[in-house]
Amino acid sequence: MRLLAVRLQNLNSLSGTHEVRFDEAPLNAAGVFLITGPTGAGKSTLLDAMTLALYGRAARYGNEKADEMMSRQATECYAEVDFETGGRHLRSTWRLGKTKTGNLKPVQRTLADALTGEILADKGREVDPMIESFTGLDVQRFLRSVLLAQGQFAAFLKAKPNERAELLERITGTEIYRSLSIRAHETYRTKEEQVSKLKASLGAVTVLEEEARAALETTLAQTRTVAEELNAQKDRASTQLHAQREHAQIVKDLAHAADTLTQLQQAEGKTTQAVKRDHDACEEAKRQRALREPIWEQVAGMAAQSEQYEKQLEESRANYKEWAKQQLEAKTKLEAAEKALKSHVQTSQALETWLREHAEDRTLGESLPALSQGIRLWRSAHEKLSEGRTLHEEAQTQKQRLTELEGQISTLTDQLTAITTQAQQARAEQERLTQALTAQRALEEQAQLVASFEEHRDDLAPGQPCPLCGATEHPYLSGSLNADSQLHTARKLRAALEKQSQDANQRFSKSEREQVKLEAELKAETKRRDELHKTLAAIRVPDLPALEAQEIQARQSLTFPASKSKFSPQHPNEAEQALDDLQLRASTFTRQQQTFTLRQQERQKIETDISLFRQDETDKTKRMEELKAEGISLRSKADALKAQLNTLLGQKTLQEDRQQHDRQVASLEKAWRDSEAVHQQLQNNLAAAKAKQEQLEQRRQPFAQAPVPTPESLQELSTQVQQLTSLLAQKHTELGTLSQQLRHDDEARQRRDSGGAELKAAEEEALRWGRLRELIGSADGAKFSRFAQSLTLRQLIGLANEHLQVLAERYRLIAAPGDDLDLRIVDLYQANADRPMESLSGGESFLASLALALGLSELASHHHPIDSLFIDEGFGTLDSETLEIALSALENLRSRGKTIGLISHVELLKERLTTQIQVTKLTGGSSQLKVVS
Repeated sequence: MRLLAVRLQNLNSLSGTHEVRFDEAPLNAAGVFLITGPTGAGKSTLLDAMTLALYGRAARYGNEKADEMMSRQATECYAEVDFETGGRHLRSTWRLGKTKTGNLKPVQRTLADALTGEILADKGREVDPMIESFTGLDVQRFLRSVLLAQGQFAAFLKAKPNERAELLERITGTEIYRSLSIRAHETYRTKEEQVSKLKASLGAVTVLEEEARAALETTLAQTRTVAEELNAQKDRASTQLHAQREHAQIVKDLAHAADTLTQLQQAEGKTTQAVKRDHDACEEAKRQRALREPIWEQVAGMAAQSEQYEKQLEESRANYKEWAKQQLEAKTKLEAAEKALKSHVQTSQALETWLREHAEDRTLGESLPALSQGIRLWRSAHEKLSEGRTLHEEAQTQKQRLTELEGQISTLTDQLTAITTQAQQARAEQERLTQALTAQRALEEQAQLVASFEEHRDDLAPGQPCPLCGATEHPYLSGSLNADSQLHTARKLRAALEKQSQDANQRFSKSEREQVKLEAELKAETKRRDELHKTLAAIRVPDLPALEAQEIQARQSLTFPASKSKFSPQHPNEAEQALDDLQLRASTFTRQQQTFTLRQQERQKIETDISLFRQDETDKTKRMEELKAEGISLRSKADALKAQLNTLLGQKTLQEDRQQHDRQVASLEKAWRDSEAVHQQLQNNLAAAKAKQEQLEQRRQPFAQAPVPTPESLQELSTQVQQLTSLLAQKHTELGTLSQQLRHDDEARQRRDSGGAELKAAEEEALRWGRLRELIGSADGAKFSRFAQSLTLRQLIGLANEHLQVLAERYRLIAAPGDDLDLRIVDLYQANADRPMESLSGGESFLASLALALGLSELASHHHPIDSLFIDEGFGTLDSETLEIALSALENLRSRGKTIGLISHVELLKERLTTQIQVTKLTGGSSQLKVVS
C-alpha cells in the first residue's frame, strides 16, 4: 500500500483547504522527509486526516471524538486520501457538516476509483470491509503498520522484566491472548456450576405408576376410535355439500352465459355497419386529395418563381445599400482631401516664413566642429587643474590625520600599561583567596565531622567501649567541645571568603576584558597609522601654476559665431551649454527645411487624389440610380405572382393546404381501422362466449338426473357438517390432553434415563476445561498472554533481523535464554558474541528499535507491502551524532521502496532534511501547510 495524496479541510487548527501530494516532487523523490512546525500547530492532524479518510476515526482519539475534529466556527470539514494497492488507484473520503441550526449532520464516507471516479461504496458499513479487503489492514493493523512504534520498542528494551509483558502486549496488539486465558478460567467455573445444576435437576424428576399409565393408554385408544368414526362421517357430509354447491353454481353460470351471448350478437351487427361507413368516408377523402395534386404542382412552380423574384429584389436592395455606402465613403474621402489640402497650404506658408526669418542659421553647422574641439581642450585642462587642487588638499588632510593618530596611540599605550598592572594585582589576590578558601573548607569539614558525633557522645558511659573505636576511655565525655558554635563560625568564615573570592574574580575578569579591548583598539589605530603613511607616500602633487596657465590659454582660444561674439564663458559648462544651443539652432533649421520640401510633395499628391475622388463619387451615384429602377421592376413582378397564389389557396400556404388534406385522410383511415379492431374484438368475444357455454353444458352432464339444489337443502347439509366438526374437535381436545399426559411421562422417563448420561458428559466437559485452565487459564490472563507474547516476539525478531541486516549488518537480535521476553544482541564482527541490549550505544539502540518497529509493521500488515511510513516520536532526545546515524539508517530504506515521514520540531532535523512539510501557525489559532525542498 502506498499513499499518493492527502486532502483535508477545516480539521483542528488546519483551517481552510490543504493538499499534500506524496506522488509528486519533491516528496516522491525524497526517501525521508520532515513534517515540522511548532507544538500545537497541527503536525499530527495530518495523520488524523489519513485514518479519518480510510477508517472514519482519528489516529489519536478513536471513534468517540471523530466529530470533534472540525475547526472552530467551520460548518463543514473533510479528509480524503488517494492510495495505491494491488495495482489500483483508490480514493477514500470522510465528510462532516452542520445544519443551519448548528447541529451535526450524519458522517458521509465513500470509496471510489481515483482514475475513473466510479463509486465503489458510499456507506460506512460498506467502506470499512472494502478498505480491509483492498489493503489487508483494519484500523489497528494500519496504525501499527504505517505509524512506526520505534519509541515504544525503545521503552520495551529499557523496561524492567515485570513491565515487558504489558509493554509488548500493547505494542503488538496481542490482548486477545489475555482474553483467552481469562475465558478459559471463567468457562471452567461455568462448567462446574452446570454439573451442580444437573445433579439437582436429576433428583427432582417424577414418573407415573405402571397401573396408572396402562389405564391412561386404554382411554386414549378408545377416544381415538370414536374420533376416527366421526371424521369419516364428516368427510362424507363435506363431499356431498361440495357437489351440491358446484351443481347450483353451474346452473347460475349457464343463465349468465346465455344473456352475455345475446348482447354480443346484437353489438356485432352494429359494428359491421360502422366499419362500412368509416371505410367509405376514408376512400372519399383519398379521392379529394388526389384531385388537389395538379393544383399543388402548379402552386409549387408559382411559389418558386415568386421566391426567385423576392430573392432578386433582396439582392438588388443589398447592392443599392452597398453602392450607397461606397458613394458616401467616396464623398467623405473627397471632403477630407480638400480639408487636408487647405491645411497643407497653411503649413507650407508658415514654414516658408520661418526659413526666411532664420536664414543666418543656414551656414551655422559649418563653424561648430572647430568650436566643439576648442571646448573639449578647455574641459581637459580645467579637469586636470581641479584634480591637482584636490590632491593638494587630500595630502594636507592626511598629514593632519597622521598627527592625531600618533597622539591616540600614545594615550592607548599608557592606558594598556595601567590596566595590565591592575590585572596582575587582581590575579594575585584571586590566587591568595583561593588558597584561603580551600583551607577554610577543610576546617569546616572537620567541624562538621565533630558536630556529627555530638549526639552520640551522650550515649557513652565510663568504662564502656565506644561503638566506633572500641576505647573504654572517653576524654571528651566530661568536657563540652562546643562543636555547633565552632561549625557555625567556620561556615561564616567560609561564606566571607567565598564572597571575597567572587569579588576578586569579577575584578580580574573586568581587567582582562578591558585589557583585551585596549589591545584591539591599539592594534587597529596602529594599522590605520601605517596605512596613512603608505597613502601619503603614494600621493603625487602636480605643478599647480603650470596647470592654471594651460587652463587660461585654452579658454581664451575659443571663437564663437557673430551672434555670440560678446559671449565670454567662465566655466567649460557655460561654453558647452552655448555650443548645445548653437547645435540645436543648426539642426532645427535643417529639419524645418526638410519638412517644407516634404509638405510641397504631399500637397501635389493630395491635389491628384481630389481629382480621382470626384470622378469616383459621380460613377457610384449613377450606379445607384440604375439599381433603384431594377428594384421597382422586380417588385411589380413579385406582387402579380402573389395575387395568383391567393386566388388558388386563399390565406393558406401550399404546405398548410397539403397538410390539411393529409390529416383528414389519416384521421378517417384511423377511424376505419379502429372500427375494424372493435368489430374483430366483438367476434372474438362472441366465439369465447359460445365456447364457455359449451363447457358449462359439459360440466352439467354429471348432474343431469339430479334435482337442482335449493338454498334450504344446502343450509341443512352445511349445519350437519358443522355439528360433526364440533364433535370431532372435542375428541381431538381429549386426545391432546391424554397424549400430553403420556408425553410428559415419556419425557420424565427419558430425563431419568438420559440424566445420568448428560451428567457424565457435563463432568467430562468440566474436566476438559479444567485441564485447559491448568495450561493457559488464569484470573488475570497473564499465563497464556506471556506464552503467546514469547511466540510473537520470536516471529517479530525474525522480521526485525531482515531489516537490521539493511540498517546495521553487524548486529542480529536473539531471544535471551531463560527469559522469553528479554532480548540480546549478537555482534557478527566479534565472533558472534552476544551481549545485553543495555550495552548498545544510543545510535545502535535506535537502529534496533527501528528494526523491531519495521518488523511489527510487516507483521501487522499480514505481508501486504506498506511503502508509506511515519514516525511521530523519539528524536527529541537524540544527540547530533546519534541523529545522523538514525537518519542514515532511515535513508537506507529508500532502496526497499520505503518513504518515511518524520514528525518533529527538532532544529537539527530541519537542517539535515531539506524536503519538508511545514506547518505554520497563523493568527486566530489556525495553521497552514506548505511543502518545501
